[in-house]
Amino acid sequence: MFHLDRYTLNARVLPMLVVAFPLVLAAYPWLPAEAFAKDDWVGIALKTISTGAGATVLATLLSFPARTFGTRLEERLWREWGGAPSMQYLRYRHSELDRRQTAILHTKIARLDPSLHVPSAEEEERDPAGADQCYESMVRVLRARTWGPKNFPLLFDENVSYGFRRNLLGMRPFGLAISLVGIISGAIAIWLGHFAWPIVALCAVAGIYVLANGPRELRKQAERYARRLFETVDRLLPAPAATHAKEPEAKPRRKSSKQAAGETTGT
Repeated sequence: MFHLDRYTLNARVLPMLVVAFPLVLAAYPWLPAEAFAKDDWVGIALKTISTGAGATVLATLLSFPARTFGTRLEERLWREWGGAPSMQYLRYRHSELDRRQTAILHTKIARLDPSLHVPSAEEEERDPAGADQCYESMVRVLRARTWGPKNFPLLFDENVSYGFRRNLLGMRPFGLAISLVGIISGAIAIWLGHFAWPIVALCAVAGIYVLANGPRELRKQAERYARRLFETVDRLLPAPAATHAKEPEAKPRRKSSKQAAGETTGT
């Protein structure tokens, strides 16, 4: 069953809305005005399709292709980038942290799951592919422990933003083509004497927005998500135990008979 949660709405449906919106605008100048006034099934269908609600329903149905194109693009980009940014962050040779900081981060993640194997710097140099597999396992453990908007809302927002950019970039060829169709449709309508300048402007804005969301912007968002992900490690670790137990209160010493006699006589 299709579940329209916050992630699905923002990361899958919204990119399709951006892509499909110019297509609705492209058809609008050519719909007869009297068709909207009719109460038959044709008029009702036209009213529904030409509204934001209709575009939302259409985008929801098409959200699965958006995810498919997005994940395909992600696999190709990760190969070009040398791996997922979150996995690269754990490498000793990554420029973000020095070796000491990387080792400390590895140790903290290993405390979350003792079954994880944490490669040393020498192991990574000797077998980079094997070390990357270990780092991917560490990232999966973190993602599983931090998923959802309840406990880690900032991390969830970064993940939603990444999913939106990834899926929109995966649909970029379709988005640019549909925006161009909308611009041409509006230009022809203007040439025929119709008032269609808003359609041309909106389609152009949609095309520019799709074009501006490139691989570079996607990588920056992926790196922001990676940093936010590893910031959660300290929150996942159990609180350190008290280093010193509470010392018992000292009991008063019993006074000797001589001391008691001295206090009585005032000596």
